[in-house]
Amino acid sequence: MKIFRLALIIFSIGLSVSSFAQITGGAKAGINFNSFRANNKYDVVPGFNVGGFAKMQIAYFLKVRAELLYNQQGANLIDYSVIIPDLYHTGAKIRFHSIQIPVLAELGIPSLNADAIQPKLLLGGFYSYTVYTRESFTNVARVIGYNPVEYRGGTGMNSYFKKSQYGIIGGLAGEIVLFSKPVSLEFRYQYNLNNVNKPDVQSVYSLKNTFDEWGDNLYLSTLSFNVSVTLF
Repeated sequence: MKIFRLALIIFSIGLSVSSFAQITGGAKAGINFNSFRANNKYDVVPGFNVGGFAKMQIAYFLKVRAELLYNQQGANLIDYSVIIPDLYHTGAKIRFHSIQIPVLAELGIPSLNADAIQPKLLLGGFYSYTVYTRESFTNVARVIGYNPVEYRGGTGMNSYFKKSQYGIIGGLAGEIVLFSKPVSLEFRYQYNLNNVNKPDVQSVYSLKNTFDEWGDNLYLSTLSFNVSVTLF
């Protein structure tokens, strides 16, 4: 797959230049708070990210960071009927399971280099490839003369959504040293630039109510809290 080839190229480049520049690397993980955007509602769907990173020192105040992550984005769907009036879905959520490559500039403040906490400004972009898209929901079945019956369900949604996503990232970080290892605490905002839905799916019965609420195109955004540890 193209995404894995691109990841291999990035890490190969990192290894090839390691003898000429200061390269560090490590692991990171975080919690994502996701939603569709461009609407007053912001009912978040939680997710997470986990992976590794490599950083190269460009200047005394600047590092460039490349990451390879497993990343979850998602959003709530508006309730909808499956069989009127016998069956409908409530509490529906959609999750995008993706491999993501962020590339970021990490800007420090040279005058604070001797301080215990090193503040950082993070600016950059990302590309992600969605491996799997899944909707989860609660089925509510109604039979005349009986109480509604509820049970959990789910289904794949790959055919309705795009594989590729790209966008911009901005964030703030603070780096401290714990047990002789640099540890960074980060707040990031991820802004997807392209819409996630494929064309002509606005009338799909499971998505129609969501498009009516959010508009003809669905865009994702993510606020995340991350922890990274430099290991080498």
